[in-house]
Amino acid sequence: MRSVLRRSSLLLAIVAAAPLISGCATRESVEMAQATANQALATAQSAANAAQGAQARADQANQTAQNAITSAQTAQNTAQQAQAAASSAQASARAAEQSADQARADARSATERAQFQTARGPRG
Repeated sequence: MRSVLRRSSLLLAIVAAAPLISGCATRESVEMAQATANQALATAQSAANAAQGAQARADQANQTAQNAITSAQTAQNTAQQAQAAASSAQASARAAEQSADQARADARSATERAQFQTARGPRG
């Protein structure tokens, strides 16, 4: 943007100076050329300021996007940890169910032995 500003200023200075170099310029034409050059310079500076503002907004949008990506990655990691915890809980529940089934089977077996011994009577 600065190179455009420099080129515009140089071009306008050449255009403004051309009548002076040729020796045919009047004071009015020199003043008119200078006013035109000043106006072009002001326009170029305004454009440069607008470009800087746009760049600042683009940088801010980029930072917001980076923050969103970081938040999404954090959420993904949390979800994966929750999934792992749920899988572990399911495995623990299955193990507890198997232990309960085994305890019931052991209790039935003990009950049957106790009933068998009761039916046989006391040994003597």
